[in-house]
Amino acid sequence: MKKNISILLLSAIAILIVVGIEIYLVSRIYNLEIEKFDFRYREILQKGLDYIDKLDKRGDNPGLATAFYFLNRQSQKLMPLYKPEAADTAKFKAVVLSGFHKILVQKQVLDSLLRVYLKNMKVETEFQSNFSITNLVLADNEKVVRVFDKIQDSSMRYPDTLNINKKLIPVNHYSYYADRFEIGIDYYVDFNNKKAVVLREIAGSLIFVFVALIAVCFIFLLSMRNLMEERRLSQLKTDFINNMTHELKTPLSTISVATRTLENDQILDNRAKTKETVSVIGRQNRQLTKQINHLLEISMWERKQFSLDRRMLELEPMFSGLVEAFRWECKEKSCKLEERFSFKTKSAYLDEVQLTVALHNLLINAVKYNTQDPEVLLEVSCDDRLRISVTDNGIGIGKEDQKHIFDKFYRVSTGNVHKVKGLGLGLFYVKQIVLAHGGSVDVSSRPGKGSTFTINLPIHGKNQNSFS
Repeated sequence: MKKNISILLLSAIAILIVVGIEIYLVSRIYNLEIEKFDFRYREILQKGLDYIDKLDKRGDNPGLATAFYFLNRQSQKLMPLYKPEAADTAKFKAVVLSGFHKILVQKQVLDSLLRVYLKNMKVETEFQSNFSITNLVLADNEKVVRVFDKIQDSSMRYPDTLNINKKLIPVNHYSYYADRFEIGIDYYVDFNNKKAVVLREIAGSLIFVFVALIAVCFIFLLSMRNLMEERRLSQLKTDFINNMTHELKTPLSTISVATRTLENDQILDNRAKTKETVSVIGRQNRQLTKQINHLLEISMWERKQFSLDRRMLELEPMFSGLVEAFRWECKEKSCKLEERFSFKTKSAYLDEVQLTVALHNLLINAVKYNTQDPEVLLEVSCDDRLRISVTDNGIGIGKEDQKHIFDKFYRVSTGNVHKVKGLGLGLFYVKQIVLAHGGSVDVSSRPGKGSTFTINLPIHGKNQNSFS
């Protein structure tokens, strides 16, 4: 078991490593596709911008011409306000830079012309753009004012105009010289559905990775489930061996003592004592035979070699005889057994021997698993199906145990494995008999509130191997 747990832990670590590697690979693929997208569309956009530049035969850029016109007028207004000796010269430059950026963004029609080009090329047209001013100089007839230079000035002084999102694609650089100003501009573009396009490109890889992860996790969970089931069955096996040893040891010990007693000449001379001792040996021998037969019956069920011997049975005499025999068996245990019969259909095709054994197991459990004077109610009704229920006032069964009580060798824990004798085969045998008849068995119970076992059986059938 420790070896299995170690293997399970190693498997979990391996799965985590595989998951990490796959996430890393998917991330790498995604980033590469982003780079491919940027490279491809940068080329398309640059061709579009070259095409737009050629629209004006004078050499002016039609997308920025209007903006440059307004920038020239803005420079003419601002130059008289510049005082080089003023203390707030840096503030003045920042205001000028911000104002030029605002005019540039508002008055440019480059985006519109570029969208028309992209539409004609039948590629994605929805994008966002931005401009970054790399250098700006104002001038008039008397002086020249260097407002900003990207290389010489710290970008920290002008965060609003120079803070370009890293996702934007740098497409082109423009330099423009006019009477009143000189400007350098970087043009950036970001496509709105870039992520969607890239995800479509890698959809196959993502699906493969997702399916692989599901498969790996499923196999791991299945292995973990099988390991837990193996552990549970191993515990059941250990409990069964302990119980079986206890159940066989008791009659064997009694037979051993009784045998040694018969070796005593005084006992042999006493006919009554001899007869009593022989009776004890016979009784314990029958108990051993009963336990061995239980194991043989279980072996037959597992090999699918068990056949029912169904016959047409009169129901009321059968169940009345069962009740009477059980009352005699529990006469010394202060057991109160009440029966309620309702037979609209008087007979059914059943295996009397096997069904009697199944009901006897339910009735004897109602007496065994009880801490007070047992009260048992046997209800039997028959119309189109035979319905049998056994209700007791015993210790009850918890929900978790109810899932396993019909499993082979399973026994509900009572705090002491030998407090209540048994091999954990009774309810397993009940279910197998009921299933062989084509019926079902259910339990309803709460700890401390007793239990009700209900059997439903069809009333028509033929002699057959129920497992074939």
